[in-house]
Formats: sequence, C-alpha cells, structure tokens
Amino acid sequence: MSALQQFFAYAMAFEQTWDDDDWSRLEPFFADDAVYDVRGSALACRLEGRAAILAGLKKSLDGFDRRLAKRTLDVTDGPHEQGDAVTIGWTATYAVPGAAPLVLRGRSTARFRGDVIGELVDEYPSGMDDEVGAWLARHAPDADVSYV
Repeated sequence: MSALQQFFAYAMAFEQTWDDDDWSRLEPFFADDAVYDVRGSALACRLEGRAAILAGLKKSLDGFDRRLAKRTLDVTDGPHEQGDAVTIGWTATYAVPGAAPLVLRGRSTARFRGDVIGELVDEYPSGMDDEVGAWLARHAPDADVSYV
C-alpha cells in the first residue's frame, strides 16, 4: 500500500474514532516508537511512542474538539505524496452557538516506515495563537486544547 493509501486509511480510522472513542482502532497505524510533533504554536509538544501519541490526541479531542457544538474539516492543499511522506494542508472549523466560527489552519505530514506512521507533524502558521486565544477566552474559556 502506498503512503497516500496508508494516510487515507489512518484519516478514515481517526474519524471513526472521533465518533465512537475507540482508540484501539488507531494503534496499528503507529510504530511503537513513533513521534508526534506539534509545531508553530503554544501547543507545541513532542510525544514519543504510540501510547503517548494516542493519549495526547484523546486529551486534546476531549478537552477541546468534543466540547464544541460542531467541527468541520476541509483540505486546503494536497495531499502530496513524496516517497514515504504525505503532506496535507487543512482547516478545522469549530462552532459554538452565538459565536463566529473559529478556523484553525495547519499542515500535517506523516512519514511512514513500511505500513506504519513513524513520525506525524502538525504545523500551525504564526499568529494563530493570538486568534485562537482570543476566541477561546470569549467563547470556550474552559476548553483545554493541550496534548500533554
């Protein structure tokens, strides 16, 4: 299976996990020693190992994404496959009643080792922290977007 096919299989499994919270579904997609890097924001972190990655993703979803009324994902660039890596630009739009939507912009790169992700990187553009911080303070002050 190509890196692009593997990436789409992972993305589909992630969305199923979003729906039913079955994190065991994602285990086969990550190497035991995989690394997840979040870059370009106050959320920056490095999670090492499959268990830490899945726990961090769940923490972020539970503390932020699932606390809001609606989440919509859109692809803004790609996906691009180059060798063992897939890169995709995206937006995630979040809504709460009575507020303008919050649009996060980012780029994800997954590097595969065979059929598993060895490295996953999410990068956010500069300036996003101020925008997100202001929106959260006004519309979701109890949300916790962190991974750790």
